[in-house]
Amino acid sequence: MASLRPTVELLRSVPVLGALGEQDLQRILDAADNSVITFAPYEVIFAEGDPADSMYIVLEGAADVRIKSVGDREISIATIKVGEFFGEQALMPGSTGRRNASVRALMACKVLRIAGALVSAGMAKADRLLNAVDEGSPLSPQEQARLLLRATRLFRSLGQGDIDRADDWTELEQFEAGDIILREDEAAECMYIVLNGTVEIFTMDDDGKVVVLSQAIRGQYVGEQGLLPDGPGKHDTSVRADSDVTLIKIGRRYAQSVLRQDDKLRRALIAVGEAQRKKKFEAIGFRRGP
Repeated sequence: MASLRPTVELLRSVPVLGALGEQDLQRILDAADNSVITFAPYEVIFAEGDPADSMYIVLEGAADVRIKSVGDREISIATIKVGEFFGEQALMPGSTGRRNASVRALMACKVLRIAGALVSAGMAKADRLLNAVDEGSPLSPQEQARLLLRATRLFRSLGQGDIDRADDWTELEQFEAGDIILREDEAAECMYIVLNGTVEIFTMDDDGKVVVLSQAIRGQYVGEQGLLPDGPGKHDTSVRADSDVTLIKIGRRYAQSVLRQDDKLRRALIAVGEAQRKKKFEAIGFRRGP
């Protein structure tokens, strides 16, 4: 059975920690708050809705990521293998601070647990790089985009070569606060990942009032539902800029090719879409009143 041991090189492969230098990474390895934990087959590592206080890297075995679909039916959306990581999303700025999925061991599984405070420090340093806008910025917008794509679950099936060639299949677009980015019921020709800023996902009720369903921050994506293979081919919500934003645009053809490579991700996005539509109908019904 393949196994790894905690090393600086292993931590450097995790995008949210990749901006840290060797000394910082070594301090994380040596921190008393971190630990190596072994889980028995099918043992729950954390449950959806739990408070988030750490992230994990698989050193041995494999773990199963599961989310609740419509009717509280639980479905598997990903298998996390040796060298891969999970649990960082709920530690990101702007998140709820709670787990948005459950993770359990598929077999005897050994993981490195990294305390949330240490992960947050790594994210803060990466943010300083990504947000640097002066002429001396160490990262160009294109480099920022590639770093973010590498950290995005949607593109985990891609090799490093595909990420290095991201300029061939992405565009950077900027919108001002209030600009409409995607319109409900329009044909879906692209999706976006938020690089900087915040966008709102919304719909309109029968009285023409805006009903905000959620927000998307850096690293989160919008418009993917309309691109799902065998889907309706149109956007089921509208999206507007909540602030001045920079977005990474991915066209229909490339996004669909990625989805066809990752069946579990596609099924997960379908479940996410079902939950989003349920929330949309509930929100519209609430706004209508008696």
